[in-house]
Amino acid sequence: MDLPVPQLPVADPVLVVAITMLILLVGPLLFERFRVPGLVGLIALGAVAGPSVTGLLERDATFALLGTFGLLYLMFMAGLTLDLDEFRRARGSAVGFGALSFGLPMGLALLVAPPLLGYGWSSALLLGSIVGSHTLLALPVVQRLGIARNRAMVIATGATLITDLLSLVVLAVVQGVESGQTGAAFWLRFAGLAAVWAAAVLGGVPPLARAFFRRVRREDDLAFAFLLAVVFLSAWLAGLVGLAPIIGAFVAGIALNPLVPRQSPLMTRLRFVGDAVFIPFFLISVGLLVDVRVLGSPSVWGLAALFTALVVAGKGGSSLAGRWLAGFSWDEAWTVAGLTIPQAAATLAVTLIGFEIGLFSQEVVNAVVLLIVVTCFVGPSLARSAGRRVAAAEAERPSAADAPDRILVPLANPDTAAELMELALLLRTPTSEEPVFPIAIARGGGDVHVADAERLMARAVEHATAASVPSQPTVRIDDNAVEGIARGAREVRASEIVIGWSGGASPGAVIFGGVIDGLLAQTRAAVVVARLATPLASAARLVVAVPPGMHRELGFGQAVRSLKTLAAQTGLRLVVLAAADDAPAVEARVAAARPAARVEVRPAEGADLLGALTATVGRGDIVCLVSVRRGAAAWRPSLHRLPRVLARRFAGHDLLTLYLSEAEVAALATEAPGTTHVTLDLPPDDEVPVLLRRLLAVRFGDHPATVARLADTLAAGADAAPESGPGVALYHARVPDVDAPATFVGVCPEGLAVPGAGGPVRVVLAVLVPDGASVADYRQAIALAAQRVRSEAALDALALAATPAEALATLAAEEHLPADVAA
Repeated sequence: MDLPVPQLPVADPVLVVAITMLILLVGPLLFERFRVPGLVGLIALGAVAGPSVTGLLERDATFALLGTFGLLYLMFMAGLTLDLDEFRRARGSAVGFGALSFGLPMGLALLVAPPLLGYGWSSALLLGSIVGSHTLLALPVVQRLGIARNRAMVIATGATLITDLLSLVVLAVVQGVESGQTGAAFWLRFAGLAAVWAAAVLGGVPPLARAFFRRVRREDDLAFAFLLAVVFLSAWLAGLVGLAPIIGAFVAGIALNPLVPRQSPLMTRLRFVGDAVFIPFFLISVGLLVDVRVLGSPSVWGLAALFTALVVAGKGGSSLAGRWLAGFSWDEAWTVAGLTIPQAAATLAVTLIGFEIGLFSQEVVNAVVLLIVVTCFVGPSLARSAGRRVAAAEAERPSAADAPDRILVPLANPDTAAELMELALLLRTPTSEEPVFPIAIARGGGDVHVADAERLMARAVEHATAASVPSQPTVRIDDNAVEGIARGAREVRASEIVIGWSGGASPGAVIFGGVIDGLLAQTRAAVVVARLATPLASAARLVVAVPPGMHRELGFGQAVRSLKTLAAQTGLRLVVLAAADDAPAVEARVAAARPAARVEVRPAEGADLLGALTATVGRGDIVCLVSVRRGAAAWRPSLHRLPRVLARRFAGHDLLTLYLSEAEVAALATEAPGTTHVTLDLPPDDEVPVLLRRLLAVRFGDHPATVARLADTLAAGADAAPESGPGVALYHARVPDVDAPATFVGVCPEGLAVPGAGGPVRVVLAVLVPDGASVADYRQAIALAAQRVRSEAALDALALAATPAEALATLAAEEHLPADVAA
């Protein structure tokens, strides 16, 4: 039996898809062996498979549909992956660079087209709009290099909106002129409809999406369908009002940007589907437009050379000018040139419309197709070559984090495991190479318990894998969950622990319950206690309460980085509430930390954080409390009660309690500077200034005036609640009388009545720091002094000490606790 020979072009849809898939497979593999970007290979093989060479495929309605789909998807992903926080910080540069990147090629076209090509003003303007636009065809190259969030790349990506919008506005003007619609009514109608459309997309899509995500939990297939529906509806409506659908897709991506975390299974699926299917179909469809037969026409080559020169000179010149306008480095400028040179999206749209209204000939269309092929080769090649140097330069910069980003996630409840893993992924620095460490404790070691723990780990690994984040799961057999988790944290040297909380307290709980309270006592890593009531993607703001003195703790910088990372990855606006006296210092520390995020610091009058939270928190907000363990300088008795109070008051909100890391204090303890002086058996009835004079007299006894002045300075600078732990009062000041930190320890076994303390005070600490010491040294001295009497055992030992030498030995034993207690 004779096998049927397929007719060319192939019409069988199964064979069409098979040929296309082979091109998708062979193109990148073949061309990247010769250091040519794979997307150029797709265009080239599309031309080979097209009507002008082999005739295997033709750009029929199916390819036109899939090509349009891929083009819109490309623009949607450009808007979705744009770093909006960095763009807001650089929006002036993005708008200015976009105007330059469009204006320079447009000016060159207006300068050379009339004398060289004999074009009228309408044709010259249309040619200027062609060479002034650009398509982010090289964006996948930049993303794979890991520099898509580089400031220069953000500016270039944001400039795409400006260049394509200006290009399409010029097209609308030319169309109006050619059709005779030049009246004010036409332009008012166009501007009004465009404004209504933009307001509907940017103002209406985010609340609609939040409502959807609030009701659909972990259903990524439904979320994917919802996003595509929004994108194509926005693109269709943009076409109705006279804008190009690609603008609609790009703006839809910007509107949805804050709701799709960069490290999430949903974003991974979006990128995979686009990079593997939709965008390659668009590139192949561009290749099918190439008519290789016209390559022998000198006039077509001449036009293509002229158009290419206009693009390279205009886009390359504006990118190099960005060194002075936007502060690009040389390598960044060349990478930006590689991003902005490729022509495809608006170029094709404007060219085809110009041909339809009679301003362009068939030769111009063929020349523009050659322009697309050449620029799609030059641009990605340049972006990859220069982008590698940018990536290498960024890799050499010091990391924003002081320690490896290792997050441990204890899991016990299958119903909340996915939410906790998602939170851990969002707290993780996107550039970190460290895995996430989920851990489950199988109590008793029975087969059933181990099997349950292994199933829980499988779910955690699946969630991390879906987000393209490495994970290292652990199932530990231990009768004591606290000990098991603490040992796991020590083994992986965890910098942060993310653990779930139901929102209630078990009987006898100090703060949260047995496991969490025990974990706080046995570890020094940062701990995030999460009560997750709603999907994180549905939130609009992260409202953070910073109690008095918290910004002086050594772990505050790491906490700010974590919160800003969470806000940056989810698009949340960060609202920080701090005591009025602390607000300026808190604002300075928050502003100095990376990454970039939208942050607003608000002072709470009278340090009433609970009242400020109640007045600030709205529907859909995440509530966060920054706290410390007992023994820290910023500790207050109210911090024990506050999480449960917040859990009741904000029952319908996600609640995070972030305990600051003490790892830095532990690391410094073995080399604590300065001297320590001990005074035993303080009288229980002395007032604070008198007590402080007794302590200081050990060193300054020969100078009564100095003792009195220093005691008054310490008392005047004391916080309203000077406790650093139950039974411990802490006073500190900068003074010119010491050249190294000096700590004074007073012990009263019977207990002192200190104003502002929640109960009897058995130990009084006074810390003097040199007046010229840096802020960091001041914080370290206070933190180290407070840590020396953090435990109840240390207080009991000090109360029983018979001599100052015994007291100093107790302080030394507490101070030199192993630094790997938790981290």
